[in-house]
Amino acid sequence: MCSLLALSGAARDFEYTYAGKTLSYTVIDENAKTCKTKPGESILFWSFPGNKVSGDITIPSVVSDGNKKYTVISIGEYSFLECSGLTSVTIPNSVTSIERAAFLDCTGLTSVTIPSSVTSIEDCAFQGCRSLTSVTIPNSVTSIGEYAFKECSSLTSVTIPNYVTSIERSAFNGCSGLTSVTIPNSVTSIG
Repeated sequence: MCSLLALSGAARDFEYTYAGKTLSYTVIDENAKTCKTKPGESILFWSFPGNKVSGDITIPSVVSDGNKKYTVISIGEYSFLECSGLTSVTIPNSVTSIERAAFLDCTGLTSVTIPSSVTSIEDCAFQGCRSLTSVTIPNSVTSIGEYAFKECSSLTSVTIPNYVTSIERSAFNGCSGLTSVTIPNSVTSIG
């Protein structure tokens, strides 16, 4: 599934320290001055996160590399893969997508703040986040990818916002604690 895919190499990476946490980023577009949290990799049986962090983190919307400033517009693939000590994350309003497996197997993650700028939660984004108890999906999200919240066994309720049109297969597979789901009329397909 999600843990067996490889990532292509990144153009240019840099580190930025903010509020006592150092995170790595990858430049997406030098001209537009955009970046994303550094993607990690998962190749066959070896996994490497783009960032290894613990505790509570707030990802800034703008980061610096020397005298250059970049806007963070995405949480990269496998960025926080298997960061079991990560307990909460706040994503800035500049981010529009949470890429594939961004928080895969962050077993200690209890809360995540997803801003209204996010339009897509990709495949396996929060798969295996067994301590995640609740998630608020903002109205800006239009699609929830395959296995997005798979095995989030502590998740008890989910409200799907009005603009979601598709919930891909197994999005909530293995969410054994889920007792309440609200699905709006905008949803036209459930995988």
